[in-house]
Amino acid sequence: MTAAQIIREARLRAGLTQSELAARLGRERAQVARWEVGGQEPSFENLRAVVEACGFVLRIEIGEREETPALDAELETSLLEAPQQRVQALLERLEGQA
Repeated sequence: MTAAQIIREARLRAGLTQSELAARLGRERAQVARWEVGGQEPSFENLRAVVEACGFVLRIEIGEREETPALDAELETSLLEAPQQRVQALLERLEGQA
């Protein structure tokens, strides 16, 4: 799930408009809209603030995973890329699986 999807889902579940959420955050409505459509990636702190402003808690879980040689090789390669390139490649792969 992307940050944009998290923000939109939290806002809709809370029954808030973009304007109402923006007011709770002390931001412009346009900023919330940019985050929701993925036009601008929020920082982790902003993402957490948005979710909390909607009345929810953002939980992140780190768990054990099975080791897979193919995944490990892919991770090794992706570490050489810039973060935005890694996110874009992941999104493209996810869209290809849908």
